[in-house]
Amino acid sequence: MATKKEIMRQLLKGVSWNEAARSLGCSKATVAKCAAKMEEERIGAERLESMTDAEVSGLFADGRSKRGEEYLEPDYARVCDQLARVPKMTLALQWARYLDCNPCGKRLYQYSQFCKKVGDYARTQDLVARIAHEPGRTMLVDWAGLAASVFDPVTGRRSPAYLFVASFPWSAWVYAECFPDMRTRSWIQAHVHAFRAAGGVPDILVPDNCATATDRRRKSEPVKVNDAYLEMAEHYGCAVVPARVRKPRDKASAEKAVDLCETWVLAPLAEERFTSFDELNAEVRRLVDALNARPFSRREGCRDDAFLGEERAALNPLPAAPFEWYEWRRCKVSPDYHVQCDNMRYSVPHRLVGRTVDVRLGAATVAVLDGGEVVAEHRRLRGRRGQYSTDPAHMPPAHLEAQSLWTRAWFERRAGEVGPETKRLVAAVLDAHPVEAQGYVPCANILSLSRRGRAAELEAACARVNELGGAATYTRVKNTMAALRAEAPAPGAAPPAPGAPADRAAHVGRVRGADHYRRDRR
Repeated sequence: MATKKEIMRQLLKGVSWNEAARSLGCSKATVAKCAAKMEEERIGAERLESMTDAEVSGLFADGRSKRGEEYLEPDYARVCDQLARVPKMTLALQWARYLDCNPCGKRLYQYSQFCKKVGDYARTQDLVARIAHEPGRTMLVDWAGLAASVFDPVTGRRSPAYLFVASFPWSAWVYAECFPDMRTRSWIQAHVHAFRAAGGVPDILVPDNCATATDRRRKSEPVKVNDAYLEMAEHYGCAVVPARVRKPRDKASAEKAVDLCETWVLAPLAEERFTSFDELNAEVRRLVDALNARPFSRREGCRDDAFLGEERAALNPLPAAPFEWYEWRRCKVSPDYHVQCDNMRYSVPHRLVGRTVDVRLGAATVAVLDGGEVVAEHRRLRGRRGQYSTDPAHMPPAHLEAQSLWTRAWFERRAGEVGPETKRLVAAVLDAHPVEAQGYVPCANILSLSRRGRAAELEAACARVNELGGAATYTRVKNTMAALRAEAPAPGAAPPAPGAPADRAAHVGRVRGADHYRRDRR
């Protein structure tokens, strides 16, 4: 809408009231008021040009602006402070308090106007300072609020998978990975993996005040970085500067990265079914790579271009060995020669049953120490509770037999104890059946022929069967053993003459001679 000064300027040029109202988009009544005021104040062209718009508007003041002084203004600072600090505080409750406090008897704002004025005040006070980031200086870290799922392939039980997000604010490059929990072990392992993926270490880490980053104390006490987290930071040569409590804008880039990962990573995985964290994290890496490769909406290039082009070169080099944080436990070896840690069981040499040992839990390995000496090492078990990791070398011989009975490895090991030819024959028997388990009983029968000190005879019989070829059966091996015994000379007997038929029963005592069995005997 045109100002009154412009209307007066048009009237001084001789423009009619109708034309002035039409060209300037105002009412004819407003033009008439301006013409009357010009005549009353005797305003000419020279005086009009020397006047400001405010001075011209002041000629038309009618006192209505003073009505605002009749309203009681709320204490906006106190209202906004209580809305931010007091749980469950609402604008409706603040307006009710405003209505109850009017000692001067002034007019009061209705609820809609009260809310509008409080909102206007909050917007003018909520000022934001832009943080100037430098390449490679900071890495902001946080856990996502949403979680993915991993399903046990045996029981079908669902386990939550928590997403760790790291962001480099200068390039907005993002790293994300899922973990089974948000404990210190996973927190530190996530940082180690993020450093490795980035190819370097920033100068400063900026987490929030979670328990895995800082020790939770009273508000009046200073913030103290968690000992384990500080040890990891010292290993990589970087500092930890936690964000202020309830000041998410201190790490706005991390909050934005979390929001992007929840939208572009976790949301697409909501309908997927994963049976292991390796499978889940492979898909997470694919989606995060696509996020980093997507072009910016308000700047040129993408996150990968900005990070790989300049920020990675500004990072500090990685140390020679990655940091590994260990948990220590004192466990007693159970009668089944296993120790239990985090609902998983790991074997130790059976001679240690009943003793108390030290268990060192790492991210990927578990070591058992007795008197400071490592006596057992295992890969750390994850997922379903109650799993066992058993090293056959830790088992007593009797248990070893029961543990591995009726498997190909067990049969081949037993046959190898007899001899290489027996092992070769047992393998041929197992390979001859379309279903390997169908050969377990024949192999067990063949190996039973080695009892009572006949292992050498079984080895010799298997060698002959292997040499002749054909089907290797229990009956054939047994008959071959009998034939070899018959061919062998009796102890103390002279060797047979060349070309003489072999007496297969020479070593067996006879009550009657051969003549007794002749048919023509009378």
